[in-house]
Parts: sequence; C-alpha cells; structure tokens
Amino acid sequence: MILPLSYPLSRESPLYPGSPEISINLIKSIDRGDNSNNSIVTFPAHAGTHIDFPRHFCRQGSTARDLLEYGSCIAPVYCYDLPKTTGTSISSDDLIGIPVDRKARGILIRTGFYRYRQSDSETYLSGHPWIQPDVPDTLRKLFPELILFGIDTISISNPSKRAMGHEAHRSFLCRKPPIMLLEDTNLSYDCLTGRALMIHIYPIFLDELDGVPVIAVVDL
Repeated sequence: MILPLSYPLSRESPLYPGSPEISINLIKSIDRGDNSNNSIVTFPAHAGTHIDFPRHFCRQGSTARDLLEYGSCIAPVYCYDLPKTTGTSISSDDLIGIPVDRKARGILIRTGFYRYRQSDSETYLSGHPWIQPDVPDTLRKLFPELILFGIDTISISNPSKRAMGHEAHRSFLCRKPPIMLLEDTNLSYDCLTGRALMIHIYPIFLDELDGVPVIAVVDL
C-alpha cells in the first residue's frame, strides 16, 4: 500500500510565519492575445511538505543535491505517537522507553497536530509543539544510522521560541552525522505506527538548495 506523506502545494498552503507567499503569475495569456497561457510559480524553499538540509543553518552545509537523489528510498523508518498539546515541547525524556531499532534510517513523530492544518490554521502555525535542542543527540545515540527526522507540524521550531528553534535546527543539521528534517508532514494515518516503513522522496527541485518541497510517499 502506498500512502502520501506530502500535502498538495497551493496558494492556500500554510507557511511558517514570516515566509513569503506562494504566487502564480501569468506571463502569457490567451485573453491578452498570446497563443497560450504560461505561468510563473514562485514559492519558498521551505513551503509545504519539505526537507531542511544542513545548508539551512550551516554556512558550508550540504544541500539537496548533495544528500538526495530523485526517488531516494529511506528504510527502515518508524513512526511514533507522542501526543502533544498547545504550548508544549518534545524533549529527550519523551523518547524514554520507545521501541528502538538501531538500524533505523528515519524517525517520524506524530504529535496529532496534523488535525489542525485545515481546521485551525492559527494553532497549526503558532501553537504547535517544538523540539528541544537536546533531542537530536539523543536520537543519534538511539539510532546511529539515522538520516531523516519527520514531524506533523509546520516546523520543529515554534515562532515564540525562535532562539531555541535555531539551536535545535543547528543540532539536527550542523552536527555529525547531519539529520535531514521533513516538516509539515501528513502523518494522519493510524497504520503508520507499529511497523517498519519505507519512504520514497521526490524533491520538486534538485539543486544546491537549503530546503526543498518534496513529494514523499510511504510504502507499507
């Protein structure tokens, strides 16, 4: 069974506060006498379901071109339920007692905030839980082969905790080995937990980017 982990990207897609808007502009128009309609689409590199690469927070960090191929396959991946409420965070203590496969290449955290993406955009954008900076090193100890961390929130950083969010990003992306971040991920499927998963990732644009929207699907 193939399930999409990516949300469709559109002008209505929620974006991290302060991000430039997604725009679609006609450069040719049949109504204006052109032979065809032709559009330019502009969007932030961190729009929609996207991956953060080390270059996002590290001056000489790796980019999309360095770390991904079109159709990259990551396995095994495990999804854990860590329900959270508004104004809370995820710390290393939350990881105590979770089942550990030291061969895991990817970890997904299901906080439940995917429920707010359509119904309550303010909570989804500003009320979501954030990741404490100690979490990446704990993950490296539990999962030595980890290369991808995904979450069902707009970001691992909350706008009210920007300094802490920057530190958490640097802890994921700038330390060795770097752990790519899959943010704004659709983890609404109950069948994701309790099994090993395989994720296929198709970047929308593959170049020397600090982040890029992706089509991510899970193969159960």
